[in-house]
Amino acid sequence: MLKTLLISKVNQLGDNVVYLPVVQSLVEAHPDWHIVVLTSPTAARLYEVCCPEVEVRTYETAEFNGAWRHPARLWHFWREIRSLKPDACLLGSDQGSVAHFLARFSGAQAVVGPLSERVKLNALLNLRLPSEGEEHVAIHNWRIAQALMCHLKLPPLPEQMPPPDLRAFGCEEHGSVVMHAGASRAYKRWPLERGIELANRLSAQHAVIWFEQGEAGEDMLKPQVRRMKPGSLDELVRVMAGAKYFIGNNSGPMNIASALGVPGTIFNGPSTANWDPPWHTNGFDILRDPKLACQPCDQLSHPVNACQNKERPMACMDRWSVDEVHRRIETRLAAA
Repeated sequence: MLKTLLISKVNQLGDNVVYLPVVQSLVEAHPDWHIVVLTSPTAARLYEVCCPEVEVRTYETAEFNGAWRHPARLWHFWREIRSLKPDACLLGSDQGSVAHFLARFSGAQAVVGPLSERVKLNALLNLRLPSEGEEHVAIHNWRIAQALMCHLKLPPLPEQMPPPDLRAFGCEEHGSVVMHAGASRAYKRWPLERGIELANRLSAQHAVIWFEQGEAGEDMLKPQVRRMKPGSLDELVRVMAGAKYFIGNNSGPMNIASALGVPGTIFNGPSTANWDPPWHTNGFDILRDPKLACQPCDQLSHPVNACQNKERPMACMDRWSVDEVHRRIETRLAAA
């Protein structure tokens, strides 16, 4: 009988937003289990608010993934994981060798995760599930969780993956257009000056909220644009929940908008289709240009960390002018 389930998902906010349905569904199906989620400080609040029943343990992503270079740190992590005495371990589709090592030597009898050629220790898992073609990362994670249930001879999870339930964060009823110009890496961002110009244009007809990025150029935003300083995840989700439209890059806030059912315009940039908004997909205008041979340059399993187009750097973002984006957004808002 399974008593303790260890889940490894130590990475970015967006990665955890698309993983949250797995944890919420397992909690609902097995309220008697002790579920421990390993995640990053950035994403921990997702589970604390939306899954208060689980135990959350946080690790800085770079420190966790790089622990193999520091035997003392890896030993400390192993002792900590071993002390939990998990009966089973579940790995997200993008976890690295350290997560594989800790899961395999945690003492758990069942260790389930993705089939990954990139991870050198992938063979340590008892059961590995490959990704199917261009399926979304969230769907792959869902199928891995279903495989765990099958492996344990337990009733299956629902066939269809639900969106995450973020209602516990609350909602600020403002009805504005929300803009978030950030992303985890610079080459995934539409030029900030274009975003500022777009915000100023939109503010003539709509209430606009701009999440600040801490850049000097943001002083050019018009006074009627409501500027919000980077704050807690609670505030971000609460404000996003009340938006009538979202504008941003392929990033964590995009996944939050998708989960909440807030329509939007997304600058896809280097991201593969596996990272498109996973829920309420008809509400999104994904800005990608199939004529660009370099797009997407990111790999499904990992980012390339820099623009790969040496002849036309940032061509996938430079492709979209303020005029064209403004026209597309106004057309969509008028039809709403």
